[in-house]
Amino acid sequence: MLTRLFTDFLIISVTTSLVILGLKLASPLLHKSYTARWKYWVWMIVAIRLLFPFHFSFATSLVQINVPEYTMIGTVFQGGASSNAQENSPVATQNELPGHAVEPLSHMLSVLDILSFIWTSGLVLFLLYHFIGYFLFRKQALRWSSPILDQSVTATIEQAFKEMNVTSSVTVLTSEKVPNPMLVGFLKPVLFLPHENYTDEELEFIVKHELVHFKRFDIGYKLLLLIVQAIHWFNPFVWLMVREAGREIEMYCDETVVRGQSLTYRKRYCEAILSAMQDKPIRPSALSTNFAGGKHTMKQRFKSILSMKKKRSGLTLFCTVILTLSMLAAFTNVTNGSSASFKPGTIYSSLDGKQVVSYDAGNSYSIHAEGNVSISYRNGEVTAQTPLKVDMTRESWNRGISESGFFISEDKTAIVYNPQPDKLSPLHVLISDDMGKTWNDTTVQGARGNELFIGFTSKNDGWMVSGHSRGVGSALNNVFQTSDGGKTWEEVGDPNDVYSEHLTAAGFANKDIGFLGFRYYSDYGPVIYWTKDRGQSWARLPVSLPEKFDEYRKNPLSPIFNGKEGLFPIAVKDQELEDIGTIYLTSKDGGLTWVYDESYDKLKSHK
Repeated sequence: MLTRLFTDFLIISVTTSLVILGLKLASPLLHKSYTARWKYWVWMIVAIRLLFPFHFSFATSLVQINVPEYTMIGTVFQGGASSNAQENSPVATQNELPGHAVEPLSHMLSVLDILSFIWTSGLVLFLLYHFIGYFLFRKQALRWSSPILDQSVTATIEQAFKEMNVTSSVTVLTSEKVPNPMLVGFLKPVLFLPHENYTDEELEFIVKHELVHFKRFDIGYKLLLLIVQAIHWFNPFVWLMVREAGREIEMYCDETVVRGQSLTYRKRYCEAILSAMQDKPIRPSALSTNFAGGKHTMKQRFKSILSMKKKRSGLTLFCTVILTLSMLAAFTNVTNGSSASFKPGTIYSSLDGKQVVSYDAGNSYSIHAEGNVSISYRNGEVTAQTPLKVDMTRESWNRGISESGFFISEDKTAIVYNPQPDKLSPLHVLISDDMGKTWNDTTVQGARGNELFIGFTSKNDGWMVSGHSRGVGSALNNVFQTSDGGKTWEEVGDPNDVYSEHLTAAGFANKDIGFLGFRYYSDYGPVIYWTKDRGQSWARLPVSLPEKFDEYRKNPLSPIFNGKEGLFPIAVKDQELEDIGTIYLTSKDGGLTWVYDESYDKLKSHK
């Protein structure tokens, strides 16, 4: 959940940065032609966009974002070589589908997990720093504050309140702890003055300026900016946006105070600001409005205040920015974004009619005596009933399901089955995205057979392999893929012209790179065929093993992928066809190359 939230905010941060950069580059031109009002509202819209972690994509993408894949830190497949293979499968019908399981990949710590933790820590620390600073600053300012005693000052303030049509209670106090006039507080705002030694005109300018902030609830605007900056603390473009938005808040306020006034009035207003700037420069809280500001900001404010040029309202440009944000949200395509937070699933193989668990994710299935199929998640913490029921009066191989036709993840559960076991087709796929609470059943046109494999590499991208016998020692196999979470399936190819035997394993690293493992036949194996072009062409995977394994029969099991890193288990039998254990090939490049790694061996004994 946390990783997914971080990924969503990261996507928003990157796409919205393009708008921020564009606005900043166009800023000199925009300041000359448009009022501060439209920029005030544009930055608010951008900030609101950054606040909500949602995005949607169309098929055509203007912006392509590659989120890091789910790669391991440190040792890959931890626990994968810790002990010998288990002899009994924890899933399916124990008496009828015995097998053995490859040790699971223990607890996986991904780059995104670590980045998510760092992001959350930064967010919390950022908010704590500013909120604690705000409350301490307000407390100190109130502690050293005092009410206005000069009656003429009080009268000037009351007159300014009347002219600004402000009837709400805004307390005005003096405090030596504030650097310049400012408005502080959300529910009970306080207008702090560093002293009472202002001329009537200066005091009028100050109070009117701060009351404009009050009427627009600019402190709420600044709170929005602070929260957005906390969420996107890692993005310098967001810091730039917050700085620019803070500047526009003040410029829009100035613009409102001097609207319709003469140049002389505007000059006296600037002099009042300069007078306020002479106080000691103490950095105030981010959750306050200030009459004065930094030198660079003041230079831009004075130019804006003294400009008598009539500027455009910017409605058209405002709408353009909103449209741009909407288009970026709609036409942003995220690759690997789903797989980055996609929880791994239990992966199965089939060996001599027995089930083999290539990877146990803590999820499993079971077939009850009456034929109902149920799913277990999180090592039995959560159980769910599937709509699938098999005929237990049939032989186990003729019930319409395959011991390897299950993929069980907390994020995606898939079961490929044949509702009419007497016929080879059509095959159906059951899909659940909510740990078995709801199920969708899809017919896969053209899929036929009873040797079935299925898996998903992300919430949307999945694969399925169906095979059926065409004689002794021979079988036809077909590969299908989905890119919409299992709603529709497309046949992408088959290896039958190159090799057509009975499968023991299947797996894909991504849409393009996939592997099919076959039972040894003419040689002792392992016989693995692979594709790099989404099933359009197939070739035998070259496997180099030490000579000591030459005398053993070797059957590939379904490969396991964790980002770019892969593990390919190979079951080993001796001359008497007794199980010896499992050896492993490893890959660091998404399955493009494989090498034998002795450290993962789980062998009972070998010569």
